[in-house]
Amino acid sequence: MNAGAGWLASFASGTIIWLIATLLSGGREPWDTGDYWLIYLPAAYVLCGILGYTFPRRTWRWPMMVMLAQLPVMVIVTGSGLGLLPLGIIFLLILSVPGMAAAALGGTLYRRAQGEASS
Repeated sequence: MNAGAGWLASFASGTIIWLIATLLSGGREPWDTGDYWLIYLPAAYVLCGILGYTFPRRTWRWPMMVMLAQLPVMVIVTGSGLGLLPLGIIFLLILSVPGMAAAALGGTLYRRAQGEASS
């Protein structure tokens, strides 16, 4: 699959996760709730693994887009100002690191599956 589809899939799916998290948290920033850390962030990491499996080249890209998709959702839904935007970007990039591991694992599983299928 091509990279454009990977970017679109990671942004769209990330947006959906964070939109659901924001709406179910009562319109607050999701990371201010316990559910973010127990439900939505782990779900995002599983999504990163799936994206890594589906788009196995340069898998580090997909978790960054999944996490950064939170920013437009929070700005639009919660009306958050842009004053803390640089700090938010740094925070989300740090949160994307475990997702990078999950995506790399997904990519590895894909390559192994392809290697076994061609043997």
